[in-house]
Amino acid sequence: MSNETKEKTTAEIAAENLATINEAGAVTAEEMAHVAATLETDSAKKSGKGKNQPEPELVAKLKAARAKAKAETDALTAVGKAACRRHSLPAVWVTADGQCFKQENDARNHGKSLGFSAVPLKVEA
Repeated sequence: MSNETKEKTTAEIAAENLATINEAGAVTAEEMAHVAATLETDSAKKSGKGKNQPEPELVAKLKAARAKAKAETDALTAVGKAACRRHSLPAVWVTADGQCFKQENDARNHGKSLGFSAVPLKVEA
């Protein structure tokens, strides 16, 4: 394990995880703010030496959000594979709302107009 990883606090690690989960659109802004605020206050309380252990309820909430993000990604992958088969395409780009596009740029622009993550998912047949 690198020193960079060892020196990170629980709040920093959780913030990175929440940012990743938020890109998938699985967590609302209110939920992210609540979890981040709770983690910051918890890490401020635990200023002693040793590893900071997050609260079990926060861990459960993060695991549930990750599972939801994975389920949504799996659903988008299934939609993309169906579009590849139907239209005989080698690959498609799927946006957060399930729209499939032949070109990545079209998918990015569509994602931006929706307010979701502008990073589409590439699905290959």
